Formats: sequence, C-alpha cells, structure tokens
Amino acid sequence: MNAGFSNLITLKQNVLAPAIVSATDYDTRLTAIGLGVAKSFDNYCNREFMYGAGIQEVFTGDRPFWFTRRPLVTQFTKVELRYFRADAWTDISGQPLAADEEKGMIHFGYTLGRNPIQVRLTYNGGFWWPQKDQGEAGYPDTVPADITNNAAGLDPAKFLLPADLAFAFFMQVRKVWESVDKIGDKISEVGSNTRQSSESLAGLDLIPEVKAILESYKRYQLT
Repeated sequence: MNAGFSNLITLKQNVLAPAIVSATDYDTRLTAIGLGVAKSFDNYCNREFMYGAGIQEVFTGDRPFWFTRRPLVTQFTKVELRYFRADAWTDISGQPLAADEEKGMIHFGYTLGRNPIQVRLTYNGGFWWPQKDQGEAGYPDTVPADITNNAAGLDPAKFLLPADLAFAFFMQVRKVWESVDKIGDKISEVGSNTRQSSESLAGLDLIPEVKAILESYKRYQLT
C-alpha cells in the first residue's frame, strides 16, 4: 500500500516500536499521515515526487522552455499546441527541441507565442520507490522498464527515491506521530498540563532539518 514515500510496512518499521509493527491498529492513521506528509513535501517544493507515466502538463506558450513538475524525466513523448481552448491540439513534437531530462527541462528553441496560446506536454518521470506490501497483488513491485531502459540514457539508479528524501520523510512522519492522540482520550483535555494545544499543532510543521533537505529539491518556476 502506498503510504507516502514508502509502502506501509516500511513506514511502520521506521515509526513504531518493533513489538507492534505487525499489529494493524494504527494502519489507517499512519497511512493518512504518510500520504499527508508526502503531499506537504510536494507543496513545499512546488513539484511532485512520485514516478508516473503519461503525465500531462498544460501551460502558456509565452516562454521558450519548461521545467516539469516531476523530474527526472525518462522521456518526453509529445508536445502539443493550441491557440484557443476551442481549438484542437496540434502535435509540434517534430520541431527543434532540446531537453535536459535529469533537470526535467525541455527547451522549444524559441518562444512559442503570446497568451492565450497553450502548450500541452506529455512525459514520464519522477522518483520511484516500492509501494506494494506483502500479500498485495503485484508484490513485489519492480522498477518500471521505462526507468531501467530510459530513452534519456540516464543511470536508472538516479530515479530511485534519494536516501535524504526518505530520511526526511520518516523523520517528519515520526514528528507528526508524536503529536497524535493515539487513543483519542485527550480530545477533551486541550489545554491540560499533559499537552498544550499549541504544542500539539507544532508537530504538523515541517521541522528545520526536513526543510534544509527539501531546499535542494525546490522547483523554481511559476505554474
């Protein structure tokens, strides 16, 4: 099961005490936290980390290049253009193009036009990590052939989730987990001496060490 930047069992092994990793009592809450933390990383970095195929992004044509939301890119498959929303998309993939798949950048050779011209880019890209747990259909999931034999000729290892991102993810999930009322008996005790409400909410912030890691993954482009 996808639980953010890992499958659920790996997340449990990194958050729970060994004696309760095999228990299922907290699976739903941990999965929700993991997915929420992963999405907060996406939002903070203005990008999406998880690998996908056939990703489409639409943007205005008043620019000569574009940085995708899911670098690294295994391949750019199509570039299309239309002048108005009512128009059909025209494939312009054959025009002079340059690309830096490792940075997720495609250059069109020139500014395609002014607003309201739109461009639709289709590509495969992002980081990959195992998401299936034992017992699920398709377990164990393997690295897609699109990565192992990527058209860009990049080292497939570069597409695997970086160790520092995985570390930041587990660290942030643990921080949030510490602030969660596991049993639900503290809900009526906000402001008690056991836990101030402000202290509990502080657990939802990205911790400084995590922010420092994410800085190098920020995508600096308006969308």
